[in-house]
Amino acid sequence: MSEYLSKEEIKQWRSSLEKITLEEYAKRLGKVLKEEKQTRDIIDIVLSNSKKTENVSDFSSKVSSIKPKAAVNSAARKSFDMQNAALKEQSSNSEIKKQFTFKKPLTQREQVVLDYFTANTEKIVYAKDLAKILDLPTDYVYKYIKNLRAKINEDVLQNAAKGGYKLIV
Repeated sequence: MSEYLSKEEIKQWRSSLEKITLEEYAKRLGKVLKEEKQTRDIIDIVLSNSKKTENVSDFSSKVSSIKPKAAVNSAARKSFDMQNAALKEQSSNSEIKKQFTFKKPLTQREQVVLDYFTANTEKIVYAKDLAKILDLPTDYVYKYIKNLRAKINEDVLQNAAKGGYKLIV
């Protein structure tokens, strides 16, 4: 018996009705996932290739100067500012959420996706943005969007003309 999940086991996970991640499913079977997950999503491929080149450039820049630390600090500050702005908008978002009626209760990740949509009402939200928030590959994000559409009674989550999705209230 292999220590890695087989394609057949992954298909069983996808067809199951349980709401667990692939990692949790593998752990339940006493197996592990292969570290390198192949994806067909062009955004994930480009981002993974850019990370490889960033690692090489980061190493060379660390040897020559201390500038990467400042870049990391500014990125952390920018992330912190974005989180604070999201918290401030949360009160207005709760008013928007009160307008929705749900067929079923939302899971935690679906709630995170809905919160992001309500924070960006009338703006285009791309799957890559949601993937960063959920810390998942872009391929997995579409499942949560599909589930949200099924669970919200109103037709408020629409495809944008140039790609991505909009929450229209």
